[in-house]
Amino acid sequence: MRSAINIIKDPPAHSIGHSVKEFLCNLNGPAWIDISGRDSSRTRVISTLLHGNEPSGVKALFNWLKNPERSIPLTNISISICSVEAALTEPEFSHRYLAGAPDMNRCFRPPYDSANGKLAKTILERIQTLKPEAVIDIHNTSGSGPDFTISPSTESNYAALAYNFSNRLIITALKLGSLMEVDVACPIITLECGGSYDLSADQTALNAVNVIARCDDLYKIDDKPEPDIFTHPLRFEIKENVSIGYSEASLANCDVTLASDIEKHNFGLTPENCVLGWVGPEGLDYFTAFDDQGRDIKDELFAIRENQLVTAQTLRLFMVTPRPEIARKDCLFYLVRANR
Repeated sequence: MRSAINIIKDPPAHSIGHSVKEFLCNLNGPAWIDISGRDSSRTRVISTLLHGNEPSGVKALFNWLKNPERSIPLTNISISICSVEAALTEPEFSHRYLAGAPDMNRCFRPPYDSANGKLAKTILERIQTLKPEAVIDIHNTSGSGPDFTISPSTESNYAALAYNFSNRLIITALKLGSLMEVDVACPIITLECGGSYDLSADQTALNAVNVIARCDDLYKIDDKPEPDIFTHPLRFEIKENVSIGYSEASLANCDVTLASDIEKHNFGLTPENCVLGWVGPEGLDYFTAFDDQGRDIKDELFAIRENQLVTAQTLRLFMVTPRPEIARKDCLFYLVRANR
């Protein structure tokens, strides 16, 4: 992936292409699309397609840009479309990032020494040059589930911004190298629209683009319902070299087998003693769940009953993925205790 980025100014609707694939092909790699607004003194930034297997944001932008009757946005909007090559690699929208490359949304911190790191630095430099009043990073979740927003800060302006896009807000102090964590002198939030195959996710992304284009004050909260707020999520991960699969019963060739329907737990309450899967002889030692103090507290959250992985208390799980490659390289899911 090259670090140089094309900048396209006010593309006419007829130049966008006839399909999302053609739209991406026309970009010829990572790109910024700058749309002029009525108030040229203000700018808002949309980031999308940091992961090539998360298409809802770019689908929404394609439909919005393609609409010849859309109104001029209230402010300038600058749109970063990142992992174009990964998205177009066959099968389309199935590759989170290119083979051998690091996760793009883990590269927004020094040393910026990989190709993706150099691209991340270029994106950050342009955001800082634009001096936006807000940055919204649009994603799909790794599995099917409802939309939610993520904020790296407890400050009220971050929450007010998030209220525009979802009635579920997660506040996290986790430092992973994501775009959301960077200080660019304005709030950055992540919008997780739902699963990449969920039609509702595409609509959530399009609604978000319309809000960004039409809402005069993204930080006004008087007429917005207060969301459900979840704090201090933990990452439930498997250790390196642990094999994993998904099935309706334990797989003999896997250390960890998660239930094939595990996505159903996304954002619902998962009660104590709920079976999530099956494990080999090392039991909970296949996993980690570090809290904010760096303590591995998996034994407080989960237990092994015979060879079954079960919850030790009522939890709320999210970002549950049924994809073993994501489970291995990122995490199995995030969680919060139900009383938080």
